[in-house]
Amino acid sequence: MTSKQRLSDQIKKLGNKIDLTLGEFNNLKQLGEGGNSIVYAATLLDKQVAIKFLLTEETGDSKKQKEKRFLAEYLHIVMLEGKISIVQYIDYDFYKLIDEEGELEIPVIVMNKYESSLKVPKPPTKKEFKRLFDFLIKTVGFIHKNGIIHRDLKPENILVKDQNFYLADFGIAAYNPEMFKPIAITEKDERIGNRIFSAPEQEKKGFEAHPTMDIYAIGQILQWFATGNTHRGTGRERISSVLSELEIYENIIEKCLFQNPKSRFQSIQEIIEFMERSIEKDAWYYLDLFNEICRSNFPNNELGIIYCRDRNRIDKFFNSLKDKEEEFGQEIWWISGYKSSNLKLKQNGNGVWKSHYREFDIDEMWVHHDDTTNYEDFVLLHFKKGEPFVFEGRESYYGAFVDKEHQITISEADNGFAEINGDVLNLSNHEVDKIHRNEKEGYLFIGTKYNCIILPKNDQYSHTFIEKLLLESRKPTIPELGEFAFEISREKHPEVQRVL
Repeated sequence: MTSKQRLSDQIKKLGNKIDLTLGEFNNLKQLGEGGNSIVYAATLLDKQVAIKFLLTEETGDSKKQKEKRFLAEYLHIVMLEGKISIVQYIDYDFYKLIDEEGELEIPVIVMNKYESSLKVPKPPTKKEFKRLFDFLIKTVGFIHKNGIIHRDLKPENILVKDQNFYLADFGIAAYNPEMFKPIAITEKDERIGNRIFSAPEQEKKGFEAHPTMDIYAIGQILQWFATGNTHRGTGRERISSVLSELEIYENIIEKCLFQNPKSRFQSIQEIIEFMERSIEKDAWYYLDLFNEICRSNFPNNELGIIYCRDRNRIDKFFNSLKDKEEEFGQEIWWISGYKSSNLKLKQNGNGVWKSHYREFDIDEMWVHHDDTTNYEDFVLLHFKKGEPFVFEGRESYYGAFVDKEHQITISEADNGFAEINGDVLNLSNHEVDKIHRNEKEGYLFIGTKYNCIILPKNDQYSHTFIEKLLLESRKPTIPELGEFAFEISREKHPEVQRVL
């Protein structure tokens, strides 16, 4: 009888419970198994955990080698400092199994239990794909910097809990001997890999472990996550055929999946730099992203300009911008005719939005967008005079909130201490939200730095346009906005002009 069968029979005989040093583990239920291990879910003091048992039929030095590797998996990960998004190990122990065939001492690792392993959404959204991409780059980059090459990256080893990802199963990982004592050594003639997601060289003998093995697996995981299939050979299915918004990741996956390890990215940092260069140089990426937000929120565009005074729709538009804030980075701006700044959004109420410290109570908006000339897109907002703060009978348009409920003066916020209900609080221990409200109504334009409206050469036009509206105390007309759009389109960003 195999050790796996002996363990299974013993657990059933004991009523699905076992005793370890930490105490009695109940409600054991098998979750999965690999070549040399089996994992059970269990409860300990009403907490959900998982138990990984090392099981092998080998004896002598071969058995000792596997036990050393199992111990290394536990020790090296537990001792990592600052680890994030990596499975949390709780304890290392031995389970003594005694049955008719004799005594068997089984090494075990007790760890947190997670909800599931990675599954393919149908179909994945760009947000879901980017979340997985960011996790892989950040976590694999972290272990590589700490001298660990995983060598078994696959969906089963990416665990999910509360929509967060965690990397698991370092059973065949390679460790830099200059950073780790070589407790577990993989011989060069061992074939290491999962055959579906692993690099082709892992099927061959004599290959040293290298970060490019994990980089190849990252490409396969991303390909699988987007399309439902891994890739071998030529004619890879483009992930952008599933979701056009993933176009920017195509070249990354392509380079990760080269058969020759030397042709792949050689490090996670190279992937990061490639991504940064791709986004930084692609003005059309930002223009398309802004255009898509405008179109998806205001699709009925027969006149070329859409008017909206529905605060719920206004909030929906700004929430769409906020959802893409990380992708826009510093590339999206507002300009009021006097001042300009990049957008950093926070909602303070229905139709009330703040960028950095400046708060805008938005009354209405006009949206100009065009698929064929998206560099001319812009949004014009009309905001109301803000409600002033009142401090000891004195009105001020500058103020702050502590922990979202206590109103304080801007001087207290700047000083770092505030008097609240008779007590002086050190604000470094609290959330402080500084706010500058508008002393009068006004207008502002929004666009990316590549849109005509944000170009410094067009500041005079936006300033004159806004000043005229305020001076005449009126709203802009649709024809008037059309003429304005045509006027500013004469000046284009150099990145746009280069392509036209």
